[in-house]
Amino acid sequence: MFESKKEKRVTDLVLQHVDKTGQCLGVTCDVIREFLSGNDEGLRAAASQVTILENDADKLLREIREVLYSGAYLPTIRGDIYRLMSAVDNVANKAEDCCDFFIYQKPHIVEEYQAEILAIVELTQGCFSEFSEALKIFFSQNNEEDGIREHAKRVSELESLIDDNERTLTEQIFNSSLSLSEKLHLRRLLHRLTYISDIIEDAADELQLVNLKSIV
Repeated sequence: MFESKKEKRVTDLVLQHVDKTGQCLGVTCDVIREFLSGNDEGLRAAASQVTILENDADKLLREIREVLYSGAYLPTIRGDIYRLMSAVDNVANKAEDCCDFFIYQKPHIVEEYQAEILAIVELTQGCFSEFSEALKIFFSQNNEEDGIREHAKRVSELESLIDDNERTLTEQIFNSSLSLSEKLHLRRLLHRLTYISDIIEDAADELQLVNLKSIV
């Protein structure tokens, strides 16, 4: 498929953006793991790195928008591509929010819940990895629609597993002997963490939509 110079520029920026977002999410997940292990050393520096990565992703999104405004891609899918990348950018935003929650609110997480939270962290990274592969396939323009659909399907499956874990853990928390304030604080923690996979699934839905519009 022919790719103009402007479309090539969009592709380059998209790949940089998804890589930056993946780094932002990865550092956030590392912060959570270190927090749960009781290791506070270097966490604020890591949080600063997350902020830098999120800002870098924002800058890349603005560049993508400018190139799209200049005429890259057909008008029928130009807006869809920007909406897709805005959804990807939101993953970095929510990762930063989650990181800040752990760093600045320091939730008390009893040991019996740590394994479940770590499982959600691992599933979330897997969810983004599947989405990232689907996005790369689309922008490689190699017409592997099946590959995009398979990775998007896996995103949905992993997001459903995260939802299941969230419901189970929420029930355990509210059936525990913790104080109501501790329960509500942990519930907010869970919401911040699991919302990331919701946004990833939204981005995968946007990707499938733009993919459908681009099939000829």
